[in-house]
Amino acid sequence: MNAEEAREAMKAVLAEALTRKSKGPASIDLTGSWAENGGTSLDAYAAIMRIEEELGFVVPVARLLGPHPLDELIRQAATAPVPVEEPVAPVGAVRATASQRRHWRHAQSEGSAAFLNIGRALHCTQGFDADRAEAAFRALVARHESLRNRFVPTADGLFLEEVTDWPGRAEFARHPVQPDAEAAAVPIRAALGRTFPLAEEPPVRGGCVPLADGTALVYLGVHHIAADGWTVDLLTDDYLALCTGGADGLAPATPYSRYAAALDAAASRGDYADDIAYWQKKFARVSPDFSISRRAGAASGQRAGTSRLLWDGPGEANAVREAARTLGVTTYSLLLSGLLAAAHVLSGEDEVVVMSGVANRNRAEYRTTAGLFTNQIFFVGDFRSTGPLDAYVREVHDDVVESLARSQLPVEVVLDRMGAYDTARTLAPYANILFQAAEAPIDPPAMRDGSWRPHSLGTGSIKRHCNIHLEDDGGEGLALELDYSLAIVGEHTAARLLRALHTATDHIVTHRGGSVADLLLAVKEAAAEQAAPLTVYIADYPGARAEPPLASLVREGLPDAELVELPVPSELDPAGIDQCRRAGHALLTRETGGPAAVVGYCSAATWARHLVATLPGPSDVPAVLSINGNALTEADWFEEFADLVARFDPDADLSEAAPDRIALPREGDLAARCAAARDALAVMRGVMEGAIGRRFGTPLGRVARETLEVQVKWLTYLASCIAVGAGSPLGEERALPDVRLDQSPRVTAWLRAELAPEETVS
Repeated sequence: MNAEEAREAMKAVLAEALTRKSKGPASIDLTGSWAENGGTSLDAYAAIMRIEEELGFVVPVARLLGPHPLDELIRQAATAPVPVEEPVAPVGAVRATASQRRHWRHAQSEGSAAFLNIGRALHCTQGFDADRAEAAFRALVARHESLRNRFVPTADGLFLEEVTDWPGRAEFARHPVQPDAEAAAVPIRAALGRTFPLAEEPPVRGGCVPLADGTALVYLGVHHIAADGWTVDLLTDDYLALCTGGADGLAPATPYSRYAAALDAAASRGDYADDIAYWQKKFARVSPDFSISRRAGAASGQRAGTSRLLWDGPGEANAVREAARTLGVTTYSLLLSGLLAAAHVLSGEDEVVVMSGVANRNRAEYRTTAGLFTNQIFFVGDFRSTGPLDAYVREVHDDVVESLARSQLPVEVVLDRMGAYDTARTLAPYANILFQAAEAPIDPPAMRDGSWRPHSLGTGSIKRHCNIHLEDDGGEGLALELDYSLAIVGEHTAARLLRALHTATDHIVTHRGGSVADLLLAVKEAAAEQAAPLTVYIADYPGARAEPPLASLVREGLPDAELVELPVPSELDPAGIDQCRRAGHALLTRETGGPAAVVGYCSAATWARHLVATLPGPSDVPAVLSINGNALTEADWFEEFADLVARFDPDADLSEAAPDRIALPREGDLAARCAAARDALAVMRGVMEGAIGRRFGTPLGRVARETLEVQVKWLTYLASCIAVGAGSPLGEERALPDVRLDQSPRVTAWLRAELAPEETVS
């Protein structure tokens, strides 16, 4: 193609990448940068891979994220000679990467299995065949070279050596039938927790556990030395394709040894000399003892906590994105600017560091390669002097772009040269905070049609820092998920960090023409020690809604309260419901130091009552406060079902799902009630599928299928609340009936009056 055709083709690819998260066609301003057009770093990776695959142009991700106008970037890429990189042909054993060498050192230490093993479980809900499941597993090992690599330590270093017969020798265990998923989790956790003898066996194992109801759990476990987060999603997608007959659509996978050999060749040529100097200079500015918390907890047996920070008020998320666009930075960089300011205030250090994991899939040829590509990069905030706020945010973004441009060099190379591993084989001394963007979950056809679904094992891993994930759906959803170690970071510090981060972000959004000094003052006030704040536990129903979530209303009405969102079940799975209950109890029984109350909205009030009613003991039971909350019954379930069906076919026959036919047993355990609810839900699904088919035609198209799944998901959530039964709260209950959160101006006033610390019953 000529230069003009190439220019238009690149423009189309960039437009599609920008549209991915928008609510309509994206308009591109070619005189603005990628960030000024609202592009994110994750979208940038998707765009450069497509440009390379479809057009043959190699565009560095750092250049796309930089301040260059898109028109300039497109013109240069379309007219410059296409760089030709000769692939390195590995011969014999290949030297392991620096990141793999770090994991090898970890693997030699005692008790490393739980830290280094990555597990993924899948629930096959229909048509399970153990022979097919095992055949797919062995085909998966045969497909990906990293799963066939043996790690060989020599006097010259650690090497990768492919073992050709490992697809047939890899462990795939067929466990005995278990009564339910909770019982099946026991042998699965045991398998995933066993150490991999990396010099003797494949770094992967799998297995299946049939359940008494005819379904089954299938699991994959892989050592971190052979996989990263991208890889686990890739393996899941590939496994389902191999297991369900979709293997013909899988693109060939580039061997991992090509990547490892390319890194080794680049290092031998001295290609990383400038990068090493850059990272050494950056590390020299920050103390290896930097910490936002001075806690010294045990690394083993520690508990982990989770908090969530939402920008969920009307227009809040879009205000953050628009501020980023105006400043010419990504949403990630704007939030990172606030995070660095918060870390400075909490630590008292003038120079602070935040770590991020990068996928390092900078070339399209490695999109389908399983292996350890993930690298860590570090951002440093310097608060020894302050200036204009907008300039500070742009400097942070420039640091992100520069760091990404140098992300291929494994940071272990630098730390080794600095002697950082002389006393500790970990990156943690350099950062207590890990901040990264979270990609959307995989969605293969077998999960869309419901025949397979992800299953949480709740295994977790040891956390040595605050692990913050940015979740941005491009619409009204903008959130930070914070996982942290209670032993090392501490719950109090985590709460202060989130409070400071929220204040910093809001200040940047509303005062971006101000100064960094004003930003730090606002953050210090937000992070100041507070005496025994009120703790508000939120139980809210999941899913799309026209009115604002309960959390945003409580946060607006009670800005000084500590907000904790309680997990709400969304599946008719007794084990999952029980796990959700245990997680809720763990939150409700923690030490808050101040008054506490549980607030349930609408249908979720039933679950809130159940949680409080089933607490282990009656001491310190929080008050239950319900807003428009009723005790759910089968009649309510049917009424909601009838209303949903009527939207597609007002004349649909609902007799098969009448209340007298979907009544759950009054006696019996949770498993029996869930089984009866699943039977009733199957009937409801059939009626609704027929109604949607009559409205949109059959077979159902993609939009119609998605609509069906959304409605069934909502009915499943209602059924899970009905199955547990509300119970009677052990403490006091107060109610505000007949109020929608977006219709009553008295809700905020009521909350303040009812939840004021001196008036709250605890």
